[in-house]
Amino acid sequence: MSDDTTCPECGAPAVAGMGCVEMFGGVLAWEAHDPELLALHFYTVAAYNLQHPAQFTDETTTFLRAVFVEAWEKQWSSPEVRRVVDGRRRARKPGPVLRKPADRHPVLKTWRKTLADVYVPDQPQGAAERVRAWAAAVHEGLR
Repeated sequence: MSDDTTCPECGAPAVAGMGCVEMFGGVLAWEAHDPELLALHFYTVAAYNLQHPAQFTDETTTFLRAVFVEAWEKQWSSPEVRRVVDGRRRARKPGPVLRKPADRHPVLKTWRKTLADVYVPDQPQGAAERVRAWAAAVHEGLR
């Protein structure tokens, strides 16, 4: 988080003193107790990574973006996403996924919704619906 408590990549405000990494971990922890939220795991992880791309190579971000857009538009289930990603990953030339730490330069992009709209402290109820709204906003922001 930056000095003004907003994320330097997605612009999300801190929530209860937590930055995006901590909020992301909180949402992932909720998945263990919420099958509906767990079924959206790909969309949670993809939306987070697409809003925080500085750590990834351009090729990785391009790949994730393409899969996310297609999965969202076709409303793929988690098993469908895994099948497609595994197949496409095998077809790709192997290469690094992450940039070297020295090559990571966050660039602020403003989004209509961020993880701060999903992570409501101590309120995992309704998180699946909040993830759907977030993923829809990320999809819209990528178009």
